[in-house]
Amino acid sequence: MVKRKRSNRNDPFGLKSFSKSLTLSSNRFKGRMAEDSFELSQRLQGHEVKKIHKGGDFVVQKTDLFGRKTGKPKTYEVKTGDSQLTKAQQKKKRQLKKNYKVVRY
Repeated sequence: MVKRKRSNRNDPFGLKSFSKSLTLSSNRFKGRMAEDSFELSQRLQGHEVKKIHKGGDFVVQKTDLFGRKTGKPKTYEVKTGDSQLTKAQQKKKRQLKKNYKVVRY
């Protein structure tokens, strides 16, 4: 007796892995676009923006009219949709408290 794989009604053509990779690449693209638009908006406001790699996306320092830094630097995490914070981002948020902001696009 030959066992057959149960077909998934949501995936009649067997393209599950292909469609998943499309979805993931689409989500990465949306995330990059959101980060770029956030960075551009902060630079247009005259703030100094620095890209970081662990625990957040950007460190933003406000500057005055003459280019002098004012206030404390804040770490911003840019998220799209209803995506969750990673463990490293949650840890950084607990450490920085008021100086950590999550921005949703």
